[in-house]
Amino acid sequence: MGVLYHRRSPIDHIDELKRQLRPGGELVLETLVIPESNGQILLPDDRYAQMRNVWFLPNVKELSHWLTRCGFENVRCVDLDQTSTDEQRSTDWMQWNSLKDFLDPHDPTKTVEGYPAPLRAVMIANKPN
Repeated sequence: MGVLYHRRSPIDHIDELKRQLRPGGELVLETLVIPESNGQILLPDDRYAQMRNVWFLPNVKELSHWLTRCGFENVRCVDLDQTSTDEQRSTDWMQWNSLKDFLDPHDPTKTVEGYPAPLRAVMIANKPN
């Protein structure tokens, strides 16, 4: 959950996940993606939503291709939703900056760096039998 975009080699990470499954096993992968209108893959110049460790943000079609290329079957996106400031917010136990601090104050559809705001996809795929 929420790790793939922090990996320098997302394909290797997907392969690692596949090795953890039994034949016929099901992968549930939650990660950030970009809208298809913003291209195939976003490679942030320095930071994404103030995070330095974001390497690749694919669109859903490209992420599906990565999963298929790694040998998964029945690849599907079961949820695609904008990350909200109600969901990712400061709380009593997490009092530092949160999503609202990382979005453009004049255009919440963009990060402070000008990239598309976080869009979350949940993908399901199966390891072949």
